[in-house]
Amino acid sequence: MRPEELRDRLEERVLLLDGGMGSLLMSAGLERGRAPEFWNLEHPERVEAAHRGYVEAGSDIVHANTFGASPPKLKAAGLEGRCREVNAVAVTIARRACRAAALVAGDLGPTGLLLPPVGQATVEEMAGAFREQANALAEAGADLLSIETMYDLREALVAAEAARATGLPVLVSMTFESRKRGFFTIMGDPLGASLAALADAGADAVGCNCSVTSSVMVGMISEARRSVSAPIVAQPNAGQPRVTPEGTAYDASPKAFARDVVAMVEAGARLVGGCCGTTPAFIACARAALGTAGVR
Repeated sequence: MRPEELRDRLEERVLLLDGGMGSLLMSAGLERGRAPEFWNLEHPERVEAAHRGYVEAGSDIVHANTFGASPPKLKAAGLEGRCREVNAVAVTIARRACRAAALVAGDLGPTGLLLPPVGQATVEEMAGAFREQANALAEAGADLLSIETMYDLREALVAAEAARATGLPVLVSMTFESRKRGFFTIMGDPLGASLAALADAGADAVGCNCSVTSSVMVGMISEARRSVSAPIVAQPNAGQPRVTPEGTAYDASPKAFARDVVAMVEAGARLVGGCCGTTPAFIACARAALGTAGVR
């Protein structure tokens, strides 16, 4: 897919993303602390079933199971040297689940490397890691690339440059907290200026994901709309997490989440979906709510 094709689709209508892949796989039996990318190799049928659940719920775009499939993350997980393989298998699984019903986004998360003064990584190290993963995803046939959960604007810009070099459409989402002075990443990057910088760097859509509930993200999207003219992405969590004997649970209901999704669209979002804790039930409810609201 070319960037202009995605922009044309977004002018026509809002696109619905999928939900929390990692949390969904954990509910299917993925062991706590084990990288979800292992399941691309060990249990492809379970990953495919997770994707298919989102497609059947109404997702227009499904993220391949590659959030932690950059070379540094794979090395830390025990999959060193297998970046191309893991990303290729993940795209194949997602494509099999989607068929022609949804687009496949290659998913790129933070490398886990930290730049000074917090860490000792270099921009060159990060750039090499993102280039390797982005190229693997593009060669495997991803329709677009989605960079998510970035908390350092410098890393997000490096990722965006590597992704844009593939020629595919690029979405970039950062994760912000609500503070007294506004919305900031844990590194102190402000929402409006950060998203504007990413849009200026050529990202085809920019936005927010993870960290906060859907009600809080409505305000984030309003601020994003005041800061950028690019299409805006919104992917909140399914409420607040709480630890139970069975594992982590989230306290939002699909109906409340769906109401907030409509509010995010009304505030300016053009790509909406969920992050941690959002299951196909949340996405199905969001699809129904968008239809009832007559959202285009």
